[in-house]
Amino acid sequence: MDFAPDMPHHDPQSDSAQALRHLRDDAERKRLVAQSIETKTPEEVRQLAQGLQIHQIELEMQLEELQRAQVESESIRAQYVDLYDFAPIGYCTLTQAGEIRQLNLHLSNLLGHTRRELLGRSFALFVALPQRNEFSEFLEAAMQQEQRQSCEVEIRCSSGTSIFARLQGLAYTDANGERLCRLVVLDVTPQRTATEALKASELRFRTLFEQSADAVLLVENGYYIDCNNAAMRLLGATDKSQILGKTIQETSPEFQPNGQRSSTLVMEYMLRAQQQGSYRFEWLRNRLTGEALWMEIVVTPLVVEGSTVLHVLWRDITERKFNDQRLRASEERLRLALQGSAMGVWVWDLNTDELYWDQRAQEIIGHPFNANPVSFSRLMAAIHPEDLANASAVLLRARQNQQPFELEHRVVWPDGTIRFVTTSGQVLPVAPGEPLRLTGLIRDVTARYEREEELDYKNRLLEHIVNNTPVILGRLTPEGKYLELIGKGLRRMEIADNQLANQSIFDLFPNVSEEVKPLLAGQQVSFISRGPHNDEMLYFQNYGFFDEQKKQAILFAIDITASEQMKVQLHTEKEFTEQLLDSTVDMIAALNQEGHITAWNHTAEIQTGLSAEQVLGHPLREFQLSNNQTEFCASIDKALHGEPVTRLGWKDIIRTGAYYDVYLVPLLRDNANVGALLIMREATAREELLIETTRLKLRQQKEVLDAILTAQEDERRRIAEALHNGVGQLLYAIKLHLENTAELPRTNAGLALLDEAIRATRGISFELTPGVLEDFGLETALKELVKRIPKPPIRLHCDIPRNLPRTIQVALYRIVQELLNNIMKHAKAGEVFVYLEQVDQQLHLSVEDDGIGFEYQQTTPSKGIGLSSIRNRVELLNGHFTIQSRPGHGTIVTIQVPLA
Repeated sequence: MDFAPDMPHHDPQSDSAQALRHLRDDAERKRLVAQSIETKTPEEVRQLAQGLQIHQIELEMQLEELQRAQVESESIRAQYVDLYDFAPIGYCTLTQAGEIRQLNLHLSNLLGHTRRELLGRSFALFVALPQRNEFSEFLEAAMQQEQRQSCEVEIRCSSGTSIFARLQGLAYTDANGERLCRLVVLDVTPQRTATEALKASELRFRTLFEQSADAVLLVENGYYIDCNNAAMRLLGATDKSQILGKTIQETSPEFQPNGQRSSTLVMEYMLRAQQQGSYRFEWLRNRLTGEALWMEIVVTPLVVEGSTVLHVLWRDITERKFNDQRLRASEERLRLALQGSAMGVWVWDLNTDELYWDQRAQEIIGHPFNANPVSFSRLMAAIHPEDLANASAVLLRARQNQQPFELEHRVVWPDGTIRFVTTSGQVLPVAPGEPLRLTGLIRDVTARYEREEELDYKNRLLEHIVNNTPVILGRLTPEGKYLELIGKGLRRMEIADNQLANQSIFDLFPNVSEEVKPLLAGQQVSFISRGPHNDEMLYFQNYGFFDEQKKQAILFAIDITASEQMKVQLHTEKEFTEQLLDSTVDMIAALNQEGHITAWNHTAEIQTGLSAEQVLGHPLREFQLSNNQTEFCASIDKALHGEPVTRLGWKDIIRTGAYYDVYLVPLLRDNANVGALLIMREATAREELLIETTRLKLRQQKEVLDAILTAQEDERRRIAEALHNGVGQLLYAIKLHLENTAELPRTNAGLALLDEAIRATRGISFELTPGVLEDFGLETALKELVKRIPKPPIRLHCDIPRNLPRTIQVALYRIVQELLNNIMKHAKAGEVFVYLEQVDQQLHLSVEDDGIGFEYQQTTPSKGIGLSSIRNRVELLNGHFTIQSRPGHGTIVTIQVPLA
């Protein structure tokens, strides 16, 4: 623990003695005064008594201050005693001889004695004998130097135990001139014990490291910093210098067998080891002789003195890797053979009833892969219950006769899925002493069964379609004779299935002769045929192709009479809708979901000059219809996303410059947005009338404003004159009267108050009606206003014409006056900036301060009337008023007022 810096020594006893001497001197003077009273006149005695009374009051006040200071000193001393005695660190004060002059409770408990027993004893007696000389040198250095000294010693306690303590000492001179040492005693026994344990642990680690049979290396910052003898033997090194200082990738090939760069993989594996705490991987490198070496490497991060060291363990797995490669090559050849045939292999040990099967065999019956053998009953349990009896009989005959077998059956997966498989196998020849085994192959043929089932299903589906939907299916010879003609579509023409077989299509339906000839010539055809039947026109959509294998044409017809009749009806309705849209005075356009124009009425053609042929099918945003094209397109996008848009009195929406009421309505179908409808109605006359009305209202408001401001300023002028000529003159007369009649000194407090009242009255009079504003204009008046405010300093920038309207000058002067008053009252600003200038036809006023700021919300009502009056003045001038402020960041008030 560090000592606080040395402070000047303050002796309370010397202060008390000095105070007593002052009191004796005062008493002596009083005694002398009392002896000389007899020679004094009554007036002098009275003045002397008054002086003594005043002095008595002063003494009583000083006594109270001394008592209060004594109480505070006692409180501070009690706090110091608590901190000193109950601190968790030992404190004591030693003399130059090393005797304990003062100590706290913690040190007495640490040494095992009471404080009474320890006071006056030499601290060196508790220091272990071998270290007493070191302690004496420490104490001598502390006494002679002004800097803190420290040492670490072993201390013997009264209980016979020892502790290790770190001592810190700093000397000082007390009020009596004696040289003493403040000593801090820190118990560092746990740290000392941990250090010794660490040294023992390091010794054990070094022994284990050097004598380990496995190759062990240490890596720091990517370089080998140590290795054992086993690592040297593994690499074929004769000296550690051949390994240390190098990286793991220096003697590794550029690429590992997996195709990745060795340098990249090293960084990745080291990172995984640090993230997971340990990481194991296989690595190919070269011995120092150049021979390839496969190693299994285990990397474990260790934190040593704040830095990370990697513990790397090597094991030689070269032989195992070569054997694994040979085995994998053999297994790969077998796997490719089985994969090509999509078969799985299984072997049934008939003596132990154990089943050995590969991954493909287990996949075929839905069994999760397990390399361990299972009971043969597991395979039998997967067979479908309806096929189990037959499969069991086939396997029994194969075992009894030792002949090959083959069967097809179903298996049931654990999730209930049914698969079709073929199983074949035979009993292997039995050698003397070998177990009897049955080896087989299994293949999943579900896809074949599914194709057959799919074909059967499609045949049944086609038959159902033909018999239950209004279609016709016909097969024709190359000459055009019907081989087959079926379907429910024939019933509408009162024809039965195959009633027209062996008859020519050209004779029966001559109206389709031209379309059928390409079909019989081998081409695909698609056409619509029609013909009357029972006073009704029937329509059929025909599709046909020629089957080269069977040399026959297939013609498929669908009855589309209802849809064709609907098309005619829709066409009629469309013509009616177009006539209705063209007759309206509004511009109407319909858009699809992509924003393409699908309808464009006659009014739209007139307003835009674009015909329907030019715009239909094109995106509306392609055409530059509006002077404000960006906003127009954004409104269209909103409507296309389901948001209705209404914009009244939109000017320049079309380049004619007229005003329009714009309505964009989303078009919905089944609660889904499929487009939008644009309706635009010209509203130029209405908008121009509104503009004229607004202009008239503004003119009226300006006249009212002029009248209000004129009345306010007249009233202010009247009040200012009353204050100046009435109250001010009266105060000045009172002052002259007092000076002439009472013969008061000029420093009298009453006269000073009258002077202040006269100045305040003149200041109020000036603020109410500054004559400089009327005489010299707004710029000069603002400069005069700024001069009257000494604090905070105000910087004024003013660039305005002199011939501003009086109403605007008065309003801006009052606004600046109110803002400066608010700053002086509330802002606590160090500096204020006022800018006033004309830009185009606008007056820009900005008042900025670096004060405390405040949290301003536009919607929060103001508690005072200052900001409200400013806002009202700005609104009357048809101006704009903004406030920017944050706590601790000052305030900026910006006002814009139009001149016109």
